[in-house]
Formats: sequence, C-alpha cells, structure tokens
Amino acid sequence: MSALQLAFVFALSALLAGVVAFTAITVRIAVVGRPTTARGRWLERIGRASDRDVQRWAFVAHRTTGVAIFAFLVLHVLDVALYAVSPARFDEVHELYGTTPMRFFECLLLYGILFHTLNGLRLVLLDVVEVSVATARRLLHAAVALTVVAGTAASVVILKPVFA
Repeated sequence: MSALQLAFVFALSALLAGVVAFTAITVRIAVVGRPTTARGRWLERIGRASDRDVQRWAFVAHRTTGVAIFAFLVLHVLDVALYAVSPARFDEVHELYGTTPMRFFECLLLYGILFHTLNGLRLVLLDVVEVSVATARRLLHAAVALTVVAGTAASVVILKPVFA
C-alpha cells in the first residue's frame, strides 16, 4: 500500500470515527434528553415504541446519515481533486475502491444515501401536506422498506466481484 493510499485510508478511518462519535452523542441525547418513561432499556422498547419514539429515531437516523454523507463527500471531493494534480495519483487512490472493505463501505454508504433521500422526501411531503400520524408512520415504513429493497439490490451488484 502506497503512502497516498495509506493517507486516504487514515482519512476515511478518521471520518468514520467522527461519524460514530457523532452518532453516539446523538443517540445519547435522544435517550437521556427524553421523559423518564423513555429512559432505561431503550433497545428493548424499539419494537413497541410509540409513534413519537419512532419519529425520534427516524430523526436520529436522518441526522446521522446526513453527517456521514457529508463527511464522505468532503473526502471524495479531495480524492477526485487528485486528478488535477496527477492522473496517476488519482488512479492510485481509486484502486482502493475495488477492495473488499471499500465495497462493503460503499454498500453502507448507499443505504445511508437511500434512507436520507427517501426520508428527506417524506419530510418534505409532511411539510407540504397535512397528514395524520398514521399516514406519517406508513410513509416512514415505506421509506425504510424502499431503502432496504433498493439497497439490497444494489449491494448485490456492488459485492458481486467479492463473491465471484
């Protein structure tokens, strides 16, 4: 692995660590900053959460995916800018995108982009059209279902060289 590739891996690792830290802080705020009935064993209650809880976790997921997408976008702009410096250096860094760990990372990034996009469209719709709580919940479920279906289908294509 070249020094430039190592620098890219280090930068990506630092960004991922930052996203994980941001997620931990956001989840902590969501759990601790809630009324006392929501504190405690929150993982056990996700399956029987109220509409308010579901919307709160959708907000946390939307915020986390937004930060993750932005963080990767900054790194991606920098690695694409390498082409202006040297096409050979650009190719050197982009060899990493074909590796197995990066393919799995790309799948995670794809799921994040899909959820953030679909949930964002749902939020725009909720701002424009007044809908019931039940409809808002169904729209969230649809956004999650579409994320899983489209993400899984695309992940099969992304991971095909790994398992071939």
